[in-house]
Amino acid sequence: MNEKYAAADDNNGMQPQRGLERLVNLSDAVVAIAATLLVLPLVEIAGPDSGSSTWEAITSHHVDLFAFVLSFTVIFVLWMTHHRVFRDVTGYTTNLARANFFWLLSIVFLPFPTKLIAEKNGFDDGATATYVGTIALSMMAIFALQVVIAHTPGITRLVPEHGRRTATIGVVLVLIAFGLAFTPVGLWSLTVLALTASIDRFFDSRAAKVEVKK
Repeated sequence: MNEKYAAADDNNGMQPQRGLERLVNLSDAVVAIAATLLVLPLVEIAGPDSGSSTWEAITSHHVDLFAFVLSFTVIFVLWMTHHRVFRDVTGYTTNLARANFFWLLSIVFLPFPTKLIAEKNGFDDGATATYVGTIALSMMAIFALQVVIAHTPGITRLVPEHGRRTATIGVVLVLIAFGLAFTPVGLWSLTVLALTASIDRFFDSRAAKVEVKK
């Protein structure tokens, strides 16, 4: 029998590759749905009953456009992170599927706080906190995925420690952003997430120096 369709491993409950493909395809479909939900309010703005010129429609709904671009970018970044997590995974377990559905829940929910941001002109503390909190839940789900992978022998072709560290950094930074969301900083708190790569490279450099000393 082809290894791709091998039976589940009795030791760790890992399911075959075919099931993993279905899980990843479902995730991609949910991301596509979330992206579609983001653009629907913009379609209404440009409807036949808008009664305004193109420039007027753009300027009068600039917050809606900003919220759309921001959320589309956020979804893209989260999807890329999710893609990197599953890139070298060779199977899946029930716990991995559960953590993944938690991630999907945060993704498909994101259009709701996006709409709140647009309606409140981006200056409402509650809307901002809900938005950043949703991203925080997504990052925690990514962390949960990395933990499951790290504790499931044979589920990945690579040593998962680096991915788990990156996810940990992301969770810490997004929780900081969540705390800042209640301050006048607002949505600008998300900029702290840009530090993830720099901090990750710092730890890589430290680890390399330790290896050299050994």
